[in-house]
Amino acid sequence: MDENNGIPLYYQLKELIKENISKGVWKPEEKIPNEIELAEQYNISRSTVRQAILPLVREGLLYRKQGRGTFVSKPKLAADFINFYLPRELGNKHVLVKLKEIEPSDFVREALRLDSIQKVYELSRIRYIQLANEEPVAIEKSYIASDLVPSFTDHTLDGRLHDLLNDEYGIKIVNAESYIDPVIVDEYEASQLDVEPVTPALKITRIAKQFNEEPVVLTISIIRGDRCRIFLKSEQPVNQM
Repeated sequence: MDENNGIPLYYQLKELIKENISKGVWKPEEKIPNEIELAEQYNISRSTVRQAILPLVREGLLYRKQGRGTFVSKPKLAADFINFYLPRELGNKHVLVKLKEIEPSDFVREALRLDSIQKVYELSRIRYIQLANEEPVAIEKSYIASDLVPSFTDHTLDGRLHDLLNDEYGIKIVNAESYIDPVIVDEYEASQLDVEPVTPALKITRIAKQFNEEPVVLTISIIRGDRCRIFLKSEQPVNQM
């Protein structure tokens, strides 16, 4: 730590912590030294240590257990979570939480361009990855007009919804609009995703459409920010700015 190089001490410590993690000095799920130990080791104040650690917790590189200390997070999973095309080694599993026919909210009605009398199916599922253990990574709520999918409740709904629509109803999804917002999980979402309340997450609102640009499915996903990061690949050359 150098007090004279013009770089704030908290930032120097933050970078040192990141370097220790990247080099494997502190491994995933391992507890790092506490604030007092780090302050003594680098001859800095506890407030400076805290200033370095808090951003790393917010970024998901570290996490805290109340009364136990600060730990290194597992590496984040990079995948196309917008479309939920996951690498084969991650696995892909849904667990159905709820399926019911409802009167759509104004937001759902507008997104799917429904008339005033149409109802929708609300499909709530939890998506898991399958590594050493099954781990929940996202809560999904999907909405689709009831009259498009007769006998919808007869299906298991444990696979890709778009495959079911194509195979059983002849509805082919060809494109989608996706919107990403940073959010904080509430208590219910935290319980479903096995994280602490107020954990950072990503909210993805996706409107899937047929070839004629008619919207078919509205899906709202809450994705764990501590375990996932979005991977996007451009199919065309990107113009330089």
